[in-house]
Amino acid sequence: MRIGIDAHMLGDESGGNESFYDGIIKAMKPDPEDTYILFIKKELSNIPYEHNYITIRYKSNSAFVRTYIELPLLCIKYRLDLLHTQYYVPFLRPCKVLVTIHDISFEHFRKFFSRTEWLKDKILVRHAAKKASRIVTVSEFSADDISEVYGISRDKISVVYNAAGSEFRKLSKERLQQLNVRNKYSIGDEPYVMFVGNRHPRKNLKRLFKAFLEYKKTAGTGLKLVIVGKKAWKDDEAAYISEEDMKSIILTGYVKRENLVGLLNEAEGLIYPSLFEGFGIPPLEALRCGTRVAVSDIEVMHEVLGDSAIYFDPKDIGSIVKGIEELLKKEGISLMRGGAEETPHYSWETEAEKLKDIYKKMCIKR
Repeated sequence: MRIGIDAHMLGDESGGNESFYDGIIKAMKPDPEDTYILFIKKELSNIPYEHNYITIRYKSNSAFVRTYIELPLLCIKYRLDLLHTQYYVPFLRPCKVLVTIHDISFEHFRKFFSRTEWLKDKILVRHAAKKASRIVTVSEFSADDISEVYGISRDKISVVYNAAGSEFRKLSKERLQQLNVRNKYSIGDEPYVMFVGNRHPRKNLKRLFKAFLEYKKTAGTGLKLVIVGKKAWKDDEAAYISEEDMKSIILTGYVKRENLVGLLNEAEGLIYPSLFEGFGIPPLEALRCGTRVAVSDIEVMHEVLGDSAIYFDPKDIGSIVKGIEELLKKEGISLMRGGAEETPHYSWETEAEKLKDIYKKMCIKR
């Protein structure tokens, strides 16, 4: 079979969307008789998995041109049996199309998206869900949500979970000294809790900032809050915080993976107050590093993390404060510091095999 994968998101620092494809593509082991082609951005370099794939670079940097003009032509040129895309599918489809839709948060939180972005997704993601031969998503929660909102049979949707890479693990003292993340990100010697994710309104950082500052005021502690992730919204949550309070809040921007592992190892805990997720990879990565996590009490977090997390109401600042308090307790939920083997187990290798099986079944059916 000849499979084409739209991998334009590789290298774009887009959080979970990039992590899914990077993890799956690295772990995928194509069978010798099959041909896998990655369609990547023209400026992408240092591709670590070229030995398993043919790589073809897009000519255009325009998302619209790539999806709706280049991809149909590439399907014909490379005689594809199946094209795998993310969120959107071409209007003209010369072969079967599998689309990954991580979540449909824009259907539930209109105010968190610009009018242009919301209209685009409202039309084009729905079109993709309706017209694709099959849909892949990253949790049972998202599968049910997509099915209900778009009136699509649940049988048309497969779940391929996210995972945490093997690099997320407890590090030795020597390795932590080499990384020196406290100095690199101007954290100092004080203890810190952290958040990881793109800075978008649905990540609920305004409430997190308020809860953190309230906790600090009450506890009289030197605790810091480290926010890892690039700004992904026109509004800046930090603009509402005083200069004095910002001394205890550190915005790192995007962080390379090896440094993220170091930051998670050094942290007292990870707090994840997101209002809506399709999966939520950072808490899983933190647990693999032996770091405690406190997360929003929303359905998908229970599906992904089970009993391995502290839960709080993400819409209640007082509840988030209590989540921080629980996170910093030395006792309770001991398995969080019990080692990676006791965390929920998701493997990119297992999920890649699941996806490959979906490819095969789709190509067999004519």
